[in-house]
Amino acid sequence: MLRDLFRQWMNHPRFDKESLLKLARLAELIPQKLNHFQLDEKQLADQRHRRQLIDAAVNVSLEHENFRNLQADELFNYATRLEEKYAGDIGQLKFLQDHLYTADGFYPALERAYYLFRHFDEQEEVMRFFEKQESTHGLENPLRDWMRELDREAGEMDVNEKVLASWFVHFSILCSLPALKRHAVFARFAQTLFLNLHNLDGAGMLGISYGILPHQSIYKKAGDQLRFRGTDDLPHCDLSNLLSLAMNIHLQAMREANTNLRDLYQDMIEYEDMTPRQRNMVNFFFDEGFLLQKPDTASLNERQQKIIDLIYENHFVSTKDLSLIFRCNRKTIQRDFTELLDMGLVRQMGNGAALRYTVSLKNNYFNPMERLQNIRLGEIPVQISLFGDSGSNKKVPDAQSQPGLF
Repeated sequence: MLRDLFRQWMNHPRFDKESLLKLARLAELIPQKLNHFQLDEKQLADQRHRRQLIDAAVNVSLEHENFRNLQADELFNYATRLEEKYAGDIGQLKFLQDHLYTADGFYPALERAYYLFRHFDEQEEVMRFFEKQESTHGLENPLRDWMRELDREAGEMDVNEKVLASWFVHFSILCSLPALKRHAVFARFAQTLFLNLHNLDGAGMLGISYGILPHQSIYKKAGDQLRFRGTDDLPHCDLSNLLSLAMNIHLQAMREANTNLRDLYQDMIEYEDMTPRQRNMVNFFFDEGFLLQKPDTASLNERQQKIIDLIYENHFVSTKDLSLIFRCNRKTIQRDFTELLDMGLVRQMGNGAALRYTVSLKNNYFNPMERLQNIRLGEIPVQISLFGDSGSNKKVPDAQSQPGLF
């Protein structure tokens, strides 16, 4: 039933499908970027802690504070002041995040979270619960059935459906649990929990509460309206306006998560020392150019297929590198490269002793990036940095580290 509901939402003429597609795409790309660019783990952990602190502070105070006139650069300092004002609530929320986000399955985690929110101010009860890990059955129908169904069907949902499912969690809790003291905080917490368990939380950088800030007054009004809806009627209500707001909130939060990761990458490659043109290439590559796809190599011989694999793994190779790996004459490797060049599968960079073969961007339809590919950073082609490596120590692996090449 729920998957049919999500499809109805998407097919509604007033639904903002474009925003959904953009944020779902970002949600998929961010884990890939994290893996591809190999960001500094300590800086990443520090940034993640910073973002989660802001989101926790905003979450527990959203119904009590006015954030509308705050600039982005003021928010962290303001969140720090909130940490003093709402220290107990923020600390408790952070504690629950750290311990519940590792739970197996969304529904069991949600049941635990609901129990803990009911005892939010009872520190001894919270600690006793984590010591004994007793099972809880606090949710009542129809919310319980909805969340169980969602947990069962989530594995078959695509990313678009999962994003909408997260907002169904949010809306249904706002509608079903108005008597819970912190029901709005719980709704936002539960949504983030769902996204986290499905690896759609922007590598821990996503802040739904943060994304609400520009829409704070509208969000409050929408939340008040949901509290007075009949819980059983929620799936049949026209939520098109509320969903449009939700898509704007979520997309803004996801873009903020992506921007934070891009800032870390720029720090890693000394972005401030680059020329404006080099910066354009770096940003283009981070946003989409890193998704270079290997071409179809079915028509190539076995050695040529492995050459393409090595180029896409190491970014640059030379005839000397490959003659050592394949233990054959450099002229043999050169003939392979001549054929690959003729087919447009690779391209040359440099000449003489500095001649290297690299990815053909034309083959990948990245025309803006192809136009910039020859930019150099000192003696290092900028493409090396764009592939997530400083380039100074990167070497093609030797034959012993390449099983199955012969």
